[in-house]
Parts: sequence; structure tokens; C-alpha cells
Amino acid sequence: MPISVLLVDDNALFREGIAQILEKDGRFHVVGQASRGDQAVAAAARLQPGLILIDLQMPGMAGTEAIRHMRARDPDVPIGVLTMFETQDHVRASLQAGANGYLVKDATPADFCEAAAALAAGARNLVSLGDTLTPRPSPTRAEGHPGAMATLTPRELEVLLALTGDAGNQAIARQMGISARTLRNHIRSLYGKLGVYDRAQAVLVAAREGLIEVPRLRPLPRPPVTGREDR
Repeated sequence: MPISVLLVDDNALFREGIAQILEKDGRFHVVGQASRGDQAVAAAARLQPGLILIDLQMPGMAGTEAIRHMRARDPDVPIGVLTMFETQDHVRASLQAGANGYLVKDATPADFCEAAAALAAGARNLVSLGDTLTPRPSPTRAEGHPGAMATLTPRELEVLLALTGDAGNQAIARQMGISARTLRNHIRSLYGKLGVYDRAQAVLVAAREGLIEVPRLRPLPRPPVTGREDR
């Protein structure tokens, strides 16, 4: 039986795109959509989905508050936060509210669906901070793999820093004076050590480890809200 999914995001085009990706995968069925936190809480109670995917930046009730309400009603439903780049404060607040993990919006469809399936199965997503919330992680801790950052070779650390930029793999390989195949081997190795499976997640780990600075998000102006649930 497909995993029933409730999608919550104030961007209707993004919701429809994610819905199509999930439906095409075959393991999911989107049973409802909402554009506001209060709508999400009501829809979750009515639909009882097997997985809730929710953005944090929404008009009205924020995503974090909606997560808190949904978790209070159902302590078991998997809740994934849809994100591009969030500050550590956002991450900690949503996990404390009851989210199980994060799904990166710009992941490939295949990676996104794999992460969603893992969340639905009860696992914590690799983008999350893990089971234990702590103050800002030290440079020797990587997400889900304590001490993993310290296991990176100098070359792998150089590759990780290069991945946080805008250059593609071919350009990075040229800049480092290595072949594309060697670069892929380094990337595969550091992904395994950090417990991530794509570039976006590696960048998030680098940000939380203090290797790069990620500016705090500033919400864009919102259009007037009608209060009608998007279905």
C-alpha cells in the first residue's frame, strides 16, 4: 500500500512539483496539501497521513508551531521538514517541536524519494542533527557519525570545501589538478564518512560544523491570505 503523504508549503507550484515526484515514484500517494500551518494541523487530524512533509516559513501559524500541534496529537507520525538552507536555530527548534528530520528541496527526485521513504519507515533523515540536540557542534563531529569530520583526509576536506561553492565537479577537478574520476572517488569516500548521500547534505554538514557561513533566512513578502485550504 502506498505511503499516504500530506504536503505543506505556501508555494503551490513547489507543492505540485513534489506531489508529482512522489506519485511517479510509486511508493507514495499524496492525500492532501496545505499552504498554512493551521490548515496542516487540521488536515493531519482529518487525513491521518503516513508521512507529513512541511516547510517552516509560512504565513499565519509557522511550521514549527504546526509541527508541535501535530506531534501532540500523534506521537508516531513521521514529520519531515522541507528545506533549502536553515540556520541551526531553525533546525533545533523544529526537531524539539517533534520533526524527525530534514529533506533538501534541491535534491534529485530519486534522492528525495529515498529520504522520504526512510522517514516514513521510522529512520531519521541524514540531514537532521541526529538524536541528541547539543549546542553548536564542534569541528570534530559530523551529523550522525560522531568524530567523522576528524576522519577526513586533508584532500577530502579540500574537496568538501570545494563542494560548498558554485563550481561543478568538472571545474573542481580542474582547479584541484586531478581527474574527474579521482574527484568522484574522494566525494564517495567523504560522503560515506559523513553519512550523507548528496552534495546538498554535505554542504549542510559543512555549515553546521562551522566550515562555512550560511546567512540567516529572511522570508519574502507574502501575498494576502484567503484562509482557504489548498486541496
